[in-house]
Amino acid sequence: MSRAVRYFAGPSGLFRDVNRRPTSARCAWLVALLLAVLGAGAAPAAAAGATKLVVYHGYRFRVPASWPVYELGRRPATCVRFDRHAVYLGAPGAAESCPATVLGRTEAILVRPAGTAAAALGGEDTLRMSVPHHDGLVVTATWRSDPAVIRRTLGIRSLTAHEPRITLATRADATRATTSRPVANAAATTFTGTGFDACEDPSLTQLTAWLSSTYRAVGTYIGGANMGCSQPNLSTTYASDAVALGWHLIPTYVGLQAPTNSCGCASITKGQAAAEGTSAAESAVADAEAIGIGAGNPIYDDMEAYPTGGSNTTTVMTYLSAWTVELHALGYLSGVYSSTDSGIHDLVAAYGTGVYTVPDALWNADWNNEQSTADPAIPSAEWTNHQRLHQYAGGHNETHGGVKINIDGDYVDGATVGTGNVSAPPSTPTLSIAPKPDGSIELSGSYPGGVGVSAWRLLGGASPTALAPLTGALTGSAIVSHSAFTYFSEQALNAAGQVLAATPVTATPPHIVIYGHSVFAPATGWAGLPVGCFASAACRIATRITSGRTVVASSKPERVAAGGSGIVYVTLTSAGRALLRTAPGHRLSVNVTATDAVAKAQVAMTMIPFVTSGRGPARSAVPSPAIKLIGYTDFVNGSGVGGILAGCFGAAPCSVAAAIASGHTLLAITGPEFIGANELGYLSFRLTAAGRQLLSSATGNQLAAQVKLADGSYGSATADIALVRF
Repeated sequence: MSRAVRYFAGPSGLFRDVNRRPTSARCAWLVALLLAVLGAGAAPAAAAGATKLVVYHGYRFRVPASWPVYELGRRPATCVRFDRHAVYLGAPGAAESCPATVLGRTEAILVRPAGTAAAALGGEDTLRMSVPHHDGLVVTATWRSDPAVIRRTLGIRSLTAHEPRITLATRADATRATTSRPVANAAATTFTGTGFDACEDPSLTQLTAWLSSTYRAVGTYIGGANMGCSQPNLSTTYASDAVALGWHLIPTYVGLQAPTNSCGCASITKGQAAAEGTSAAESAVADAEAIGIGAGNPIYDDMEAYPTGGSNTTTVMTYLSAWTVELHALGYLSGVYSSTDSGIHDLVAAYGTGVYTVPDALWNADWNNEQSTADPAIPSAEWTNHQRLHQYAGGHNETHGGVKINIDGDYVDGATVGTGNVSAPPSTPTLSIAPKPDGSIELSGSYPGGVGVSAWRLLGGASPTALAPLTGALTGSAIVSHSAFTYFSEQALNAAGQVLAATPVTATPPHIVIYGHSVFAPATGWAGLPVGCFASAACRIATRITSGRTVVASSKPERVAAGGSGIVYVTLTSAGRALLRTAPGHRLSVNVTATDAVAKAQVAMTMIPFVTSGRGPARSAVPSPAIKLIGYTDFVNGSGVGGILAGCFGAAPCSVAAAIASGHTLLAITGPEFIGANELGYLSFRLTAAGRQLLSSATGNQLAAQVKLADGSYGSATADIALVRF
């Protein structure tokens, strides 16, 4: 179950006035707040022009009326391409009928059954998510200039629910600190002869049939922001299986293009070219490793034709130079594909100047039908040592072994991935996640095939592509997190702290949390219990409190927002109040059970009575962006010890200090205390002697107090509350 976005909403206080039930006005306020937070996403595509309804396996959504809809089950040869507005329903076929060149992306949607061949796309303009309430379906969507149409169609507020495709290890993290890497042609195989490239990487069946041709090299698109075809044939064993058949692979990455380009593709940002080139290299290495292509092999950047000169040239050259430098740092050879009159022209001009780092190999697009790498545009003294490839023919159909593919023709005399250069896919660590009812989450990584593992590191986050380390190196793989993140992963580290492998990014199972150890019961009215709902949809939590076989209190189902926290209210039974009155020290041991349709939590707590009278002081709060006071009534025992219930809703845990005052009198102050991300927690305090005196003489046992919660990263939150003695 995927949870793309987590929201928080809760009532105005921890404990309601003992003489008041929740009013319809307050319920209406909560509904209005939730609709505002969710952006009214339940009405996709409204007021957005003419639309049509699409229904697939019970999933209903509306798309612009002009978009074609392709049913892949009926037409398995349909090319699933993301450079045109379209909806694709079903699993992409292994032998799609695609043109040789498809570049760039626009607004398009693929809905397929879970477990079928995925669209191997990544990048900032790609969304992959499970369909809410349709666990068997997965949506892949792309966009370019109009992301709003994707948001409306899918009924979501933001396009942040990215999921990785094939991730075997976070190699970039493991190698970034390495000072030097082999750049020599140590692992790559030099191949001389004819090859081809096609928009969709051929399936192994197609490659087997094409062994009847003279071709033995094949361009393999592995990723990039402008890769337009869906690539359903890529897998962790694709490279090793293709090489075992006798093919030489030319790994190709379709990254960002020139600011002014010929394909209308996503472009390099002027002023950020170096950073984007570095990032592209790191992404390409992750894509290569995902299909078994390790260090020492080449990766070719696809830079399509562009007008040369001025900032266009300097931006492209800065990007490609950073691409090459980072590939070398990660142990790979660098190649660049481009046309004679644009990228190749600029690289030749840069050769030997020292201004830019040039690639190890050129792949020149010049459709002159000459099966040779000699080219008057490239001086004979440059890139001479088997460092050239030539795309001599554009898109055309060829049939071999009864299989037709639309291809570009290539003549190769350069570095490829060949026999012996593809690593067998390593065993992948696994991660188990076990949420506990108190809000903690137990995680355990397992790496049976791992060698040299000496420590583990936990990562977590709201998006599967934006995980951050939550711990330093820990000796064991069993880790307890006190932050409620939607996604987790664990990294296996060697003795030097380098990443050997990482578990797949894993979604946290849906669960319910009951916070705290005590439940305070008024003499009359309703008691409140802080809970959390961590599921893909809002929870309706019913609560039952027992002592032995006696039902002490219960509640009907109350709504708590998905991924958020709130208060459920219970009514004590007459038998429960009798037990509480006669309990030793007026402390009754109880079991609390909170139940929703998808999850259940049970904890042991202590029920404690309290008495107040009168209206009580005014209550209000001003939260910070990440810190919120949850309860407007806080309880203090006879020794002056109490707790403030607060929530941390930032991207990282909070370290919160509290100060409590009444008028000009300081009642209590605490040092920084830990509250996990997306969790509630109690900040313990002890009243001063003056504070205890003020509380003991407070009218109606309710002392007006002002609270300030401060975190160095998230600012401060303030509130006017009531302190109550029990």
